[in-house]
Amino acid sequence: MIQLTLTRFHVTQRGYSRCDAYKACWKTLPDDNCHPIAGYMAGAIELIKTQDDQPQAWSFGNWKSTKNVNNHKDNWIEATAIGLEYHGKDLAAKAQALHDAAERLGYAHLIFDTMSRKGDASVTLMIPLSEAINEGQYARLAKVLMCEINEYRAADGNCAMTHLFHIHPETTIMAYEGAVLAPKAKIKETRDLYQSKDPNEFCVGGKRAIPHLVDPIITSHDGLFSWATTPAEKAQQLEADLLLKSIGVHLPK
Repeated sequence: MIQLTLTRFHVTQRGYSRCDAYKACWKTLPDDNCHPIAGYMAGAIELIKTQDDQPQAWSFGNWKSTKNVNNHKDNWIEATAIGLEYHGKDLAAKAQALHDAAERLGYAHLIFDTMSRKGDASVTLMIPLSEAINEGQYARLAKVLMCEINEYRAADGNCAMTHLFHIHPETTIMAYEGAVLAPKAKIKETRDLYQSKDPNEFCVGGKRAIPHLVDPIITSHDGLFSWATTPAEKAQQLEADLLLKSIGVHLPK
């Protein structure tokens, strides 16, 4: 049995205000006596459908329990799961791609519908952890997972432990079995990988095309033959241009 936390925040005009937290689990054995986190999440969605005052921003971390505490990093304690949010024109395809990547890596995971603070639709992948992690471990592990998942249109702030996931009444949740990620072992295993990789690269629409510059093709007037200018011909043309320029002759390009 892996213990997880679902912390709910109210979305306020200026930020966020912590409402409550649920202690749940990820079952690793059939007879584990606990409440699966997917069930808590589904129950919270049902409350949103019937009650207007329900909090609509989630975190999988532990926070200070002071009343109305916000999501500032000074109030954050630890994380029990990694959440990675993505946008896309076809969110069903994006959700499938995230699921396929998590399955390829072999990790237990959740996929659920989310949205940005402004209301733009998104989808989030949540990967439970076998133990809680601190701020530095969260940033490193999120970066490693984003590199291994290799999907673009990631939400800004994905590597921050303070990132919150906005849900709505139509949010659906899908849970998939797999190995529960051991964070410290994963960080150690990948310590020499992705060091120079900027995770913000995954926030763009996709890989940037590398310009490929080639010499122009010179064609004959009758169109029967074409060939590229050779280095010797380029040198001869440059020499002729300089000679003409020295005597005041400028040929049209």
